Amino acid sequence: MNTRPTLACLLAAAAALPAFAEPPLEREHRSTLTRVREGGTPYDATQPLVPYPVRIGGPEGTAASLTGAVALVESPPEYAPARGVLFQYGSSWNSVVTACVVALTASTAHDEIAYVVVANQTTANSAASAFAAAGADMAKVVLIVHPNDSIWLRDYGPHFVFEGGTLGIVDSHYYPGRPLDNFVPTLLAESTWQVNARPQGLYYSGGNFQAGPDRSGFCTALVNVDNPAAGGFNESLIRELHGAFQGIDTLHILPQLPSTVDGTGHIDMWMYLVDEDTVIISEFIAGSNATAISVTNNAVPYMQALGFEVFRTPAWNAGFTHFTYTNAYRVNNRIFVPVYGTGIVPGGNSAYNARDTQAMAQWAAAAGPGVTIVPIQCSSIIGASGAIHCTVKQVPRFVGTMPAVNVEAPAAGDVVLAGSVQQIRWNASDTDNRALGSVDLAWSTDGEGWATIASGIPDSGTFAWNVPAGLVGSSVRVRVTARSADGDVAMALSGAFRTGPGTRRTYDFSQGAGVTHFATGTQTSSWGLVSGIALPVSTAFTAAQYAALATSNATGGNTDANRYITPAVASSSEATHVFRVRIDEAPASIDELRITWEGYADRCTQAELYLWNVAQSQWGNPAGQVGQNRYADSWAGNRDDVLEAVIRGNVADFVAFDGTVRFLVYGERPADESFHDYVAVTVTSIDAPCPADLNADGSVDGVDLGALLGAWGACTASTCAADLDANGAVDGVDLGILLGAWGPCP
Repeated sequence: MNTRPTLACLLAAAAALPAFAEPPLEREHRSTLTRVREGGTPYDATQPLVPYPVRIGGPEGTAASLTGAVALVESPPEYAPARGVLFQYGSSWNSVVTACVVALTASTAHDEIAYVVVANQTTANSAASAFAAAGADMAKVVLIVHPNDSIWLRDYGPHFVFEGGTLGIVDSHYYPGRPLDNFVPTLLAESTWQVNARPQGLYYSGGNFQAGPDRSGFCTALVNVDNPAAGGFNESLIRELHGAFQGIDTLHILPQLPSTVDGTGHIDMWMYLVDEDTVIISEFIAGSNATAISVTNNAVPYMQALGFEVFRTPAWNAGFTHFTYTNAYRVNNRIFVPVYGTGIVPGGNSAYNARDTQAMAQWAAAAGPGVTIVPIQCSSIIGASGAIHCTVKQVPRFVGTMPAVNVEAPAAGDVVLAGSVQQIRWNASDTDNRALGSVDLAWSTDGEGWATIASGIPDSGTFAWNVPAGLVGSSVRVRVTARSADGDVAMALSGAFRTGPGTRRTYDFSQGAGVTHFATGTQTSSWGLVSGIALPVSTAFTAAQYAALATSNATGGNTDANRYITPAVASSSEATHVFRVRIDEAPASIDELRITWEGYADRCTQAELYLWNVAQSQWGNPAGQVGQNRYADSWAGNRDDVLEAVIRGNVADFVAFDGTVRFLVYGERPADESFHDYVAVTVTSIDAPCPADLNADGSVDGVDLGALLGAWGACTASTCAADLDANGAVDGVDLGILLGAWGPCP
């Protein structure tokens, strides 16, 4: 028996919904920014009009090399279980948001939460009054105060992922003219979900991405135009970033609608994945733009070949307005769909009644049994180049019956000094995204015997561990045990790290500025003038500017005199700064070299930290990858944060003959200043239990003998590690010590 909802039932349900009026108080304080970016959306008229897949290469879903993540990353599709929906309130379209919040929360048959971002407490009060008056269940509404620019939360909001089974957030770049929106994902990660927001170095809006089954993703060719070759991108890198940050192994790139048809270029304006084997694709009415018809029609056989059943809903243009029914969103067994006529929800244009009826019938057929179609009147908002999918983000629901834990730090290969303070970081999730009751922490050198670090502490996601002064081990691990309120227990281990007594020294600009440590700036007109050039900028810092770098003391905004502020950057140039710090230690004696930069760039521009690879004469990251976008770390925010590059094992590749370490802070976007608060290089050396093991591989062998013979003679900064008797020369005495220690280290 076919149990799909009938159109008559849908119309009856819609008639019972109340009409919504925008609160008068909001009319004077509302944003009118449309979904179209400032300056217009780029479009490639030579794009292929037929979709094509791009397979992700390399280890699937593992993000360690690019993101710092150490576990499997997955992007839940929108049809996956949802705990709630993110909205923004405080725009010209508050009535649409109110209708959505009420429709989501009013029924006692559903438990989903409406998370609503508001710019200030005044707007929060207004939103609460509007929602309550319209019939929302305020027990299922969470108001979140964060500064923002617009309603289009789908585009600038967080990309939710699961990392090692726990909820996480990824943040891509949004429109430069909307820096407050751009920063919202980071604020939500910190304040609401207490996770790290991993900055994905891609420029694209969330409306141009949909996760699908089997680790697949769908977007339009706009992603290639937004991330062009001139910015150091190619399809290979775009694929790699999707795989590393969002767990997408196959990226399906579909054509972009012409800008004369759709001002956004986003896939959600003409296609929506209903479930793992069903898709809605727009069908432009007769007489519409020929390219738009080709783009949407060509997608049908492509999606069918992937195993999807395709349903079509009408689409058309009236002037510059693109009317679409695919800009809908699913929340578990309900799908919220835009309508524009007067027959289903009051307030639209009666000329569109028949198209509403046709679209709702297609949605009902596509959704199948047990799914309710909820119509939302969108005639007031569609002229802004978006409907309701553009304004929301589904929050994934953790459905496991037991908690999940993912330990982020210490990470595999870390060097932890005995007696120091080490930050332990973890994520934990429980059923229905409930808060965990408590967390226990412990450490072990062999994975069998465990010593307690802390018990019964809150699930804050971070803990400052005072590492025991006598702790020595090459495979130490930390264990995090999460306990839910009802007694369920889950645990996870960190990667194996090394610890022991040793020395740690920090070099910064509080001493040696302009003598042994140097900084130069300020801008370059293209990466081509940075690539392969060790000193692409030559303006030396002044004494006052060096003083601003010496301490981490800036607390204000762009004008805070406690930080170095880039002079005005030309509209065609990027802020560029090079720092050179001389260290005294020989590379062979260093177990960890850590570069730290604290600051940010204006308007949420991405600040990128690169290292000068002496061996390759190029800028890159600690893993030896070089070139544009192969940075060690990045930050896109409206306030100070710390960028770090950690080098282990290949330290000599990054230390010049004169003992200097060179690194670059590069502003990703033209015309934006950067703000620098603190710069430092920290050298850590673990006391070697086997000094003759010069390459620290656990054995004194021919490699060490070769290194000693190669260093024969007077000891220099780069060869003194082979001076085993510390007499200032590598000689026969040192050779005797090495031969006497031959074999595995004790």
